[in-house]
Amino acid sequence: MLQRKAKIVVVPLGEVDFMMVNRLATSIGPVFSRSVDILKGMKIPDEAFNVIRNQHYASIVLAKLERVKANPRELVVSVCEEDLYLPDEAYILGHADAILGTAVVSLFRIRQEFYGLPEDDMKIYTRMFKQSIHQMAHLIGMTSCRNPKCVNYYSQDMFDIDTKGEDFCDICKRQLAGIK
Repeated sequence: MLQRKAKIVVVPLGEVDFMMVNRLATSIGPVFSRSVDILKGMKIPDEAFNVIRNQHYASIVLAKLERVKANPRELVVSVCEEDLYLPDEAYILGHADAILGTAVVSLFRIRQEFYGLPEDDMKIYTRMFKQSIHQMAHLIGMTSCRNPKCVNYYSQDMFDIDTKGEDFCDICKRQLAGIK
């Protein structure tokens, strides 16, 4: 019996530009050879907000996202404008939980305006795309790459994202081919 690949579900969280999310959904499917659905946007969970840090706890967001899955095999990638954190990190640009099959990418610190620079939607989209590919790679079982030019390289800041490419390196391509 032929087993179908898990579908990717893209979920906008909060006030996210739907055109950018739609473009992401169109672009991410072919990278992983999977079909993609876009769900209606959902509100970021109130309980994820930490008033002391003025940030949202990414693990709570991922747990809530699991509830939108139609079946356990679906992979959910969400995009939000809020600043995210994990307890041992000052902030994160994105986070994935392979067990839950959910991931989130934050636009908060990848926007030009955060650094006092002029707004640039093309740069925002490219950064969001790269971060989404990186988080999806985690969802399918890949680890971060050590090659700073690979899209699967762990990015700590906007400069890291801008420096890496939009494609997997040869090693990651071979790894991805084995998973697909």
